[in-house]
Amino acid sequence: MAGTIIYLEGITVSFNGFKAINGLSLYVDYDELRFLIGPNGAGKTTLLDVICGRVKPAKGRVIFKEDIDIYEKQEHEIVRLGISRKFQTPAVFASLTVFENIELSLRQNRGVFASLFAKFTSEDEDIIYSHLETIGLDQKARVKAGSLAHGEKQWLEIGMLLAQDPELLLLDEPVAGMTKKETEKTGELFQAIAKSRSVLVVEHDMEFVRNFAKRVTVMNEGNILCEGTMERIQNDPKVIEAYLGRGWK
Repeated sequence: MAGTIIYLEGITVSFNGFKAINGLSLYVDYDELRFLIGPNGAGKTTLLDVICGRVKPAKGRVIFKEDIDIYEKQEHEIVRLGISRKFQTPAVFASLTVFENIELSLRQNRGVFASLFAKFTSEDEDIIYSHLETIGLDQKARVKAGSLAHGEKQWLEIGMLLAQDPELLLLDEPVAGMTKKETEKTGELFQAIAKSRSVLVVEHDMEFVRNFAKRVTVMNEGNILCEGTMERIQNDPKVIEAYLGRGWK
């Protein structure tokens, strides 16, 4: 789908007088995999907080799809609109099976009444297994989530978010702590997801970004320093000075 799924205009966020984000404007297109990088304290996580409603900007606006201003929306309302957020630490239900984790997320997405009274159908089971196949955990459907490896828990949480049927996924350092093989699989998963949804990823693993990014936004001191392809980013003198370092190859 062509067009912009989310647009941030003139966003400013202050904490005790410190501007964590300072007049930032940014857009993300439909079905785009966008990487957001930058030094610690650049404002990347705060930006995700603004989009998902955890932090309200002092100035600016956030427009989702064509005309939905999410400033007045609460976090749960923003989830209902189609924006889902994953934090750095995987939040899965360790005592439940992989299948049950996805099932719970699917039921929650349908509201309280459906969760309590609606019957579980074969169609629901098909939907759950479809998500499990996407994240590569269909063979571990009946395994307790607590016994999964770190990378598998991250994939499970992504599957739980997919069960909410979001149009925009916000992911904060999703490959932190992963093995090289897990990181590679995660990049392939993001590419697959971005065929039908938009994905905005905050990441510090530059090899991962270089291998899977088509478009990168670099933040520094609460604003956008540079934006474009990875080739452009890694050769930009401002980015090298502020973030990558002169030894970057």
